[in-house]
Amino acid sequence: MKSIITLLIFGMLVGCASQRELITSVKTTIPNGSTVAVLIPSDGVYMDEEYPKSGTVVARKLVAALTSYFPGSETVSSLGKGYVIKPAILHWEDRATEWSGKPDRVKVALPLYYSGTLIGNALVSAKSSYWTMGGDHPEDLLDLPLEVYAGQLAGKVNSHPLVIER
Repeated sequence: MKSIITLLIFGMLVGCASQRELITSVKTTIPNGSTVAVLIPSDGVYMDEEYPKSGTVVARKLVAALTSYFPGSETVSSLGKGYVIKPAILHWEDRATEWSGKPDRVKVALPLYYSGTLIGNALVSAKSSYWTMGGDHPEDLLDLPLEVYAGQLAGKVNSHPLVIER
């Protein structure tokens, strides 16, 4: 009986863990004192459902993560001079996980441009656990990977369990 209870608790703990990863294909650092502009991506869509303001949420979360290292970073409306990240929401799936057992999922591409030339690329991919108490959303999965990404751009994060280099 004791081993069954231990196994159930272990299974619940494993099920509660969210999976997040940051995949970088080009390791680029931005000089200290620079600012980074972020374009607002189109809103996420899953099947026939559009998630209004999800593009704005992604841009704001990215700017918040960047501001720790690059004060003055902000959202912009067009690709210009200097450092610009042009995020693209590739997958945005907000599920009623607590009822369906289907996790929330999010995938965001983060191409980095300098004066219009692509100089780096990253991909944030995350899914929630199968066991939640409700209230989770795809945007809640972005904070940690975006913080790690911003630190990597600043040259402050050399390695992290989330980072997969390609």
